[in-house]
Amino acid sequence: MQYYVIHRAHFAVNPHVSTAVEVRYRCPCCGYKTLEAPGALQLCPVCWWEDDDQEDEDASEVRLTVNGQLSLNQARSNYTQFGAAHPRFLPYVRKPQSAEE
Repeated sequence: MQYYVIHRAHFAVNPHVSTAVEVRYRCPCCGYKTLEAPGALQLCPVCWWEDDDQEDEDASEVRLTVNGQLSLNQARSNYTQFGAAHPRFLPYVRKPQSAEE
């Protein structure tokens, strides 16, 4: 028991070091962990898809909402081909960071 106490004291949490872990969610279009919350209408900086909570089950539907005439399937295809959910978004997107993979 004494070893445990000494061992634990040796590895005690430093109050001056932040131990918070930032949780990110995968974009349903490009698949990178760029979103703070799923379905929160946040723009993905990697593909410029606005996450409106569309998932695989309805990926072929065009919702005519924040993503206009794009279905999730079309946006995924565009991302694979062009590097953005739509070619017109190319000036706004960035490469994914290693922590987002």
